[in-house]
Amino acid sequence: MTYLIKNWKIFVSVFLLTSFSLLILASLSMNPTDNLNVFYRQLAFFVVSFVFMILFSKLDYNLFKNHSFFALSNYLLWNFALLTLLVVGSATRGITGWFNFGFFSIQPIEFMKLALILVLVKFLHRRNLEIWNLKNIIVSGIFLGIPSLFALLQPDFGPVVIMFCVWLTLLLVCGLRPKHLFLMLAGLLIVGTVGFNFVLHKYQRDRLISFLNPNLDPSGLNYNQRQSMVAVGSGQFWGKGLGWGTQTQLQYLPETKTDFIFASIAEELGFLGVSVVLGSFLLMFSYFWDALLVSKNNFSKLLIIGFGIKIFVEMTINIGANIGLLPVVGVALPFVSLGGSHLIVDFIMIGMLLNIVNGRNY
Repeated sequence: MTYLIKNWKIFVSVFLLTSFSLLILASLSMNPTDNLNVFYRQLAFFVVSFVFMILFSKLDYNLFKNHSFFALSNYLLWNFALLTLLVVGSATRGITGWFNFGFFSIQPIEFMKLALILVLVKFLHRRNLEIWNLKNIIVSGIFLGIPSLFALLQPDFGPVVIMFCVWLTLLLVCGLRPKHLFLMLAGLLIVGTVGFNFVLHKYQRDRLISFLNPNLDPSGLNYNQRQSMVAVGSGQFWGKGLGWGTQTQLQYLPETKTDFIFASIAEELGFLGVSVVLGSFLLMFSYFWDALLVSKNNFSKLLIIGFGIKIFVEMTINIGANIGLLPVVGVALPFVSLGGSHLIVDFIMIGMLLNIVNGRNY
């Protein structure tokens, strides 16, 4: 009971988010063209993810701190998986991002996000006082660059943004100097310009162009985001009710269970439902802050920051895209969107967070 009281914020927030996820997925699965198999599959993913959370809450996180093998081998494993995927994988919705095993699939880039956080934190926690050394910045950038290249070749731009934000935040926390930050931003501008013109696929360039010009091609390039904004606005305060969403149930809005699940919640459960979702994330980040305050060493602090930034950026990109403030880049809403890989990774992070807060070795 003491354990539950001590960690009530994280348990309540995760429970509310997963409950809303199952609630809206059940509603969307009642569509005559769909079935409840999606709901039951996601329920199974939640059970599996919960088991992973329990296991990692019992696994001493100091294994990653004291032994380079665990973080580095995990990082290399998922890089190898990404490389293999590019060779033997098949495209789904234009992205070669999943290993399909019939009744389930694995998305390696989601596990790579966790692996990158672990290897960056392992590398940086002993070098935070030497982050001014350009060599340390370059090495950490290589850790970021390899999986980012594989992700761009899929092509999947969203994970690259998330991993970059995690990397940059960790460097800033470690004391990155302003001149190095300036050089990095200048380099990013150059790389971004080259990437936009020669690396990104046409549909990815079109998404960015349509974001900068919302009135461009409302029935084509901006169709998905326009339908999402209509869904969000039409929910008003109480929502239209489960199963009664016009945009979602009549399939005017695509990807209602993944990229645009926030819009689905807003339309059917209204501002009230959206407030619960946003309040749950706020409660979760409050727990992250509490965990940061009780952490006694640099490794655990950086780990908590890495986990928090990963979830925060994903939440921001997903919701921002749903309400028209950010371009659509195919990022799942943590703990809510349909899918097993991102869910397992998020629950593993929560398990490690519980181990940090409740373990005897801080």
